[in-house]
Amino acid sequence: MSKINQWQQTEINITKNEDGSLILQNKIPLAECPDNICCWLHKNAESVPNKKYFQERDAEGIWKGLTHAEALAQVNRISNRLISMEMDTTRPVAILSENCINFALTQMAVMQIGLAVTPISFAYSAGSQTGGHIKHILDVSKASALIMSDADLHMPKFNQWDLGDLQLFAFSNSQKHSGVQDFENLFAVETELSAEAQLRFKAVNPETLAKVQFTSGSTNLPKGVKVTHSMMTSNQVGIGQMWPFLTEDEVIIDWLPWNHTFGGNFVFNMMLMCGGSFYIDNGNPTPLGLQKTIENIKDISPTIYFSVPRGYTSLYAKMQEDEELKQAFFKNLKFIFTAAAALDQATFSGLKAMSREVLGEEIPFFAGWGTTETAPDATLVYWPMEDARVIGLPIPGVEIKMTPDPSGKTELRVKGACITNGYFNNPEATTKAFDETGYYKTQDGGKFLDQQNPEAGLLFDGRTSEDFKLNTGTWVFNSGLRNSINALGQPSMLEVVVAAPNKAFLAAMVFPNIPILRKQFEQASTANTDNNDFLQCSEVIEFFRHVFQQHNSTHKGSSTRFERFTLLREPPRIDKNETTDKGYINQMAVLSQRAEIVESLYAETLAQEVFLVENL
Repeated sequence: MSKINQWQQTEINITKNEDGSLILQNKIPLAECPDNICCWLHKNAESVPNKKYFQERDAEGIWKGLTHAEALAQVNRISNRLISMEMDTTRPVAILSENCINFALTQMAVMQIGLAVTPISFAYSAGSQTGGHIKHILDVSKASALIMSDADLHMPKFNQWDLGDLQLFAFSNSQKHSGVQDFENLFAVETELSAEAQLRFKAVNPETLAKVQFTSGSTNLPKGVKVTHSMMTSNQVGIGQMWPFLTEDEVIIDWLPWNHTFGGNFVFNMMLMCGGSFYIDNGNPTPLGLQKTIENIKDISPTIYFSVPRGYTSLYAKMQEDEELKQAFFKNLKFIFTAAAALDQATFSGLKAMSREVLGEEIPFFAGWGTTETAPDATLVYWPMEDARVIGLPIPGVEIKMTPDPSGKTELRVKGACITNGYFNNPEATTKAFDETGYYKTQDGGKFLDQQNPEAGLLFDGRTSEDFKLNTGTWVFNSGLRNSINALGQPSMLEVVVAAPNKAFLAAMVFPNIPILRKQFEQASTANTDNNDFLQCSEVIEFFRHVFQQHNSTHKGSSTRFERFTLLREPPRIDKNETTDKGYINQMAVLSQRAEIVESLYAETLAQEVFLVENL
């Protein structure tokens, strides 16, 4: 029997404007929202005090953590200490850490007393040679304090710069570094909010700044999005109205980074609102991190699973050969949620078929769409969907304006309770971000699945800023091409970048998944230990050539057909904005940073690393 027995009707209001744009609104009005997002923490500590809240593996691999009541007590201790430190209320508190319980406690402690938190991507330190993104974020946010995880890991970056009056704390190894205090110094004795902390808690209003959350950036450095308490609370309330089946019994195991809006707002705040149990996954869907995720899923059979398409593609491939993983994944599952990009239909259908094998019925798939600026959910699927491309319809409190774009696409613009009012210390970017009627310009394209039946939902139609023209003037719609190649090539490829503006034909730059390819072509792998040599093997080249040939067999036009491709030896670089911490590839940044490779794809004389597709 289905674990979901309450479904909302998909009913929306549609208004057509004189300029041809459409306004979409949910027919259900937004319900009342708390002023302070941490009201939910206090509620849960009363209603489910002994229920497990945050759990993580300790050094021996044992799950340890806090109940809801214990979490509130620790959060209050940090809030009291911050009050006694007389922190500058105009300056955020920065956190640089992988997801962990200390991160969660600090974030809630800061926000509940009206201070703002700036979560910094752990990858900007651990995966970066220079740490330049961190310096940029500290400069823009003017943070008053920074709480980091391992001082040994992060301090070599900070020692490069003059940090001014920035106060430093670390979860571990603080004693080895001058000027770094131990995290334990942030805990006061009292587990109840002090009188002054109580006043600060009650003074938080819907427009109080809760976070300065930095976007992943494009070819430019990230911008700090101002995220208020009402943005996050209204978002969760609107989602809850569409998903009335969420309960305090939810159990999740999740890896999505908390500096990012999907993990840090959508998932983190959902468990905060409903009072569920949050097991922190110390893995991720990369070739190196996937095994940890698999072990964690086997330990903790979740009731809900959140991930990005690449995560599901990787898990689906593993579940085809690992029965224990498949059983553990589906055992208690209510639904699967995907966002950040379109999931390929093959993985979507395959996972549904697996759920039928394990449970005797299909698990519902849900999806959503939004940005950091929408905190993050603007549209949501809340009905049984059959097409993996559907991103839903607006939630209560959100208006979607479908605005014609010069490319011929329709841009999705948004207004409502969960939408930011701009960027921190960046008035120029703020002005550019909104149209003349106050809608945030997402630069994301969207269209109806069925023009005659709008309530069937919207489809994501790619980034309008990533589309380009060939030198013939023909538009190239980037996301559709990438989705096609990814569906044919994964899991043997990580991503494809489509080249190039103002050229005569399309070419492709492929980020190969080398560990998977080495398993796929074991003989060639044994004979070629060097990755560069391995990627030149005829078996590997012919595999990718066939991927592009398959695509071209159903895409005949000059703006959809690939003529050449290359396999990139160097993985995407976070220092160059080529990838986000979630693994999303920034198409424009890759083309800009690897201009020489782009030129080689179009040279009259074919370079050794450039291959013709040679259509079937």
